[in-house]
Amino acid sequence: RTPQKPQTPVPELFLTEHAHVRMLRVLLELFYQPMLREGFFDEQELSNIFPSLEDLVEVHTLFLDSLKKLREESGFIIAEIGDVLLARFEGTEGSWFQKISARFCSRQSFALEQLKAKQRKDTRFNQFIQEAESRPRCRRLQLKDIIPTEMQRLTKYPLLLLSITKCTEAAAERAKVEQAAECCRQILNHVNQEVRDMENLMNTDITKRTLVHEGPLTWRVTRDKAVEVQVLLLDDLLVLLQRQEERLVLRCHSRALAPAPDGKQMLSPVIRLRSAMTREVATGP
Repeated sequence: RTPQKPQTPVPELFLTEHAHVRMLRVLLELFYQPMLREGFFDEQELSNIFPSLEDLVEVHTLFLDSLKKLREESGFIIAEIGDVLLARFEGTEGSWFQKISARFCSRQSFALEQLKAKQRKDTRFNQFIQEAESRPRCRRLQLKDIIPTEMQRLTKYPLLLLSITKCTEAAAERAKVEQAAECCRQILNHVNQEVRDMENLMNTDITKRTLVHEGPLTWRVTRDKAVEVQVLLLDDLLVLLQRQEERLVLRCHSRALAPAPDGKQMLSPVIRLRSAMTREVATGP
């Protein structure tokens, strides 16, 4: 028997994208949607734990569909993939992908913490998670292994595209793939920074800061949505805490039900004073 040739980069990109879409669908269909249906969390809570998950499933599915179409049109031997890659990772499409992946990945530590806490105190939820994880579609992976897959995918793209450039002889085509690889690196760098910023925010040690004022406040998230919070005004931070059972917790809030075009619908409960705007009368739009 002749030894099998090592897998070439383009089929590897296709197969690994197919596997990634499958795992995102597992997260959506076996965890997110049943959690909402069974009332374990409300929609607001789930949008904090799995922000932009539906958008991510859509984006990766469209990318996979474009790879499938290219493969079929080229008789399964893809010679030119640069345009498809640039359509995904460059320009407005690349910018939208960067926003939703940053939003999702920056919350993964928070998500794991919230889910673990819920499992500890709610036996019905713990049973639900164990049953979902035992399904064949999970392929013996636990939820804590599935949530980080988006971050892992982002780190893989620049490497996959770099390996494609090494096998591309035509200069113009190679330049397109190199440009797409650079876009992927920029997206990865941005997401990494968002993850670090969120972790710094969540690990803010308020004991090392001076408390200037504390008291109740109505946080007007939108014109029609107000949340009662306990506010801590520190020397350089404004912290908005929401009462949950016997505890005060940090909770992000959504500006809108539908995703905003600029991706800025999530409001953080920790506001750095140097980036805050103040007005004498702040009741207007």
